[in-house]
Amino acid sequence: MVRLLVSLCFFPFMAMAAPSIHSLLAQDGLVNPVSVMEQWEQQQKGTLCGFGLDIENEQLVYLLSAINIDSKEVYQLEFNAQDGALLDETSKPYEGKEIEQLHAVSLMRDKNISFSSLVTMAIHNQSGYLLQADLDHDLSISYLELQMLNNEAKNVIAFDIENLRPLPLLKWD
Repeated sequence: MVRLLVSLCFFPFMAMAAPSIHSLLAQDGLVNPVSVMEQWEQQQKGTLCGFGLDIENEQLVYLLSAINIDSKEVYQLEFNAQDGALLDETSKPYEGKEIEQLHAVSLMRDKNISFSSLVTMAIHNQSGYLLQADLDHDLSISYLELQMLNNEAKNVIAFDIENLRPLPLLKWD
């Protein structure tokens, strides 16, 4: 009798808990994030430099960021993961904090490679869900850093833009 009472006391809290990112990613019918990237890249407003996820009103949202080197603009975009519809788009002049991404974007332009293609190459033979992808430049290397979710564990992958191959990750104490 005590067990039943304890279970009934905690049930309302469990029913009200927000969905986990894993449960939202496992839903059927989500638009592939790479497809959303390709869709935006066709507009030629700039070069994508970041991807992430958010949960808004218990719905999964894809977050993209892009840099237009020519107009010196940074775009922040939000897409509905269910249908790929654009929910919000803002732009502003870029600042000094984007300098590392500018190196990587310039290299991608020189190599005539898109962000979506780079992500596709980097996640080839990887299992799980794409959580995040960001361009970066450090130690004279331009790379794409990705986070994948596999069986509730996050894996970090670094992918060299110059040589189009995975990079070993350094581990710090």
